[in-house]
Amino acid sequence: MSLPQLPDVEAFLPDWSVTRFLVVDQSGRWSSAIAAQVSEKLQDIRSGSQEFGKIVFDSYPTTKGLAPVAQQVNTAALVIFLDGLERECLTLLRRFLTAPRRPATLIIADERHQELMPVLLESDVDTLLFNVVNDVPIAEWCVRLMSDRSRM
Repeated sequence: MSLPQLPDVEAFLPDWSVTRFLVVDQSGRWSSAIAAQVSEKLQDIRSGSQEFGKIVFDSYPTTKGLAPVAQQVNTAALVIFLDGLERECLTLLRRFLTAPRRPATLIIADERHQELMPVLLESDVDTLLFNVVNDVPIAEWCVRLMSDRSRM
């Protein structure tokens, strides 16, 4: 009887060359749409001189277990759809206030979340978008972020 072949150590290590965007969305429908839109927009930019490497959009239905992943060096940003996740998102953002590293944060909210704007801004959120109907403004924010990062 032979023992199964164990994977190489590299299989257990994260790929630090991949830039990650973490999309927190209960519906699970936004991540792939944003990824496609960003890919399309980056094709136009890549024809110039900028190179961005591989970009991945990971989808999370809740913030549970997200803090350690969000603080990894290759995590560029959090894109958080606030609807239905208000309490846990505010808890996650509060955690980042004292963290040594925090990713850029984009909050997608509805009109009814206007009263949370002061709390979100005090939580060091980079951008708030209200009443988003498609993935275009989100993708534009992601592309701007990648362009800014590549200039550093």
